[in-house]
Amino acid sequence: MRSFHKIGILLTITVIFASCGTPETAEELWTKIRTLQGQEKHDEALLTLKKFLDNYPEDKNAAEGRFMLADGYANVNKDFTNAVLEYRRVILENPDSPLAPKAQFMIGYIYANYVKEYDKARAAYLEFQEKYKDNSLSQAVAFELEYLGKNLDEISTLRGITNPDGL
Repeated sequence: MRSFHKIGILLTITVIFASCGTPETAEELWTKIRTLQGQEKHDEALLTLKKFLDNYPEDKNAAEGRFMLADGYANVNKDFTNAVLEYRRVILENPDSPLAPKAQFMIGYIYANYVKEYDKARAAYLEFQEKYKDNSLSQAVAFELEYLGKNLDEISTLRGITNPDGL
């Protein structure tokens, strides 16, 4: 009777460890990330993104995942330091990705519009112009550079948008 009890306990422990140790595939994690985002469970999605990137750094979705992680840091957590670091990783690890120019733009945008470090913003935007001059974001970069550090009310082309009375 005692040996049957021990066998039962061992089987239970084995099943528990086996189910806990089953690694999720890249595809399973990616699907989970998308589901969590759709459910607006942003913190859990960010944790799952980190797990995905740690376990599958070479996956076909890694560049997009890294960009999403950076966006999450910026937009959900307001952690601009880590957002910039992750955007830089997008560029360094995936220089030929269509997300690289967007990441470079976002670095400048964060420095200009959130942390108000205009010298760093200018450097990031100038680097964008040097590397990605034919990119569709070039006009936005030129606009950002022209009005860098100015209050929105000081930009005549935005007056009607930012102040509906046009004053």
